[in-house]
Amino acid sequence: MNSFMPFSRVFGAQCRKPSGWLGWLMGPLMNWRHRPLSRWTIELMDIQPNSAILDIGCGGGMAIKEMARIANGGFVAGVDYSPVMVRQALKHNAAAVEAERVAVNRGDISNLPFADASFDRACAIESFNYWPEPVAGLREVFRVLKDGGLVVITTAWNKEMDNRLKYAAMAEKMRFPLYAGAEMMAMLTAAGFSRVQFHLKDGRGWLCTIGVK
Repeated sequence: MNSFMPFSRVFGAQCRKPSGWLGWLMGPLMNWRHRPLSRWTIELMDIQPNSAILDIGCGGGMAIKEMARIANGGFVAGVDYSPVMVRQALKHNAAAVEAERVAVNRGDISNLPFADASFDRACAIESFNYWPEPVAGLREVFRVLKDGGLVVITTAWNKEMDNRLKYAAMAEKMRFPLYAGAEMMAMLTAAGFSRVQFHLKDGRGWLCTIGVK
């Protein structure tokens, strides 16, 4: 990576796809920074003990570990297109991987490496803003969900925030878009989801959009 690239561009690129030694540091950082957002997401997912769950853009695997604890009779799959993050998530969930209750794969949202109707729940925690073709990606999520399955997408940076203009400027420098709740709902609807709704976290400005297959 060009050492003279502005910091915002470097950080944005590493958030999008962690790589190299900087990428290796991103896993623990994201696990720590996203922990509260991940907990809120998991609360909204209505995970059952036997749920089959997909975590899209799983990063270092902290959310996988918590979801596997709740779905103690189910299965959790993580997918990330960063080899660095896949290795960290596997290491972070080594015992559950050994027990075949968790699997982590390298993959891309444009072509998820799973069969049709494989999961009861799917989530994207702070990764949706980096999807190159959001509606096409959501159609892939729709494909791998079972009938009645739930998709839950959360993002801390969004157009619903009180200080959205500040964060919009930062996001532009880091080269990713921000979305409003209505925009998210429209994209989920276009991908085939029904009963679409969005929630905002009081006092934090986080956005969560939910749809049902």
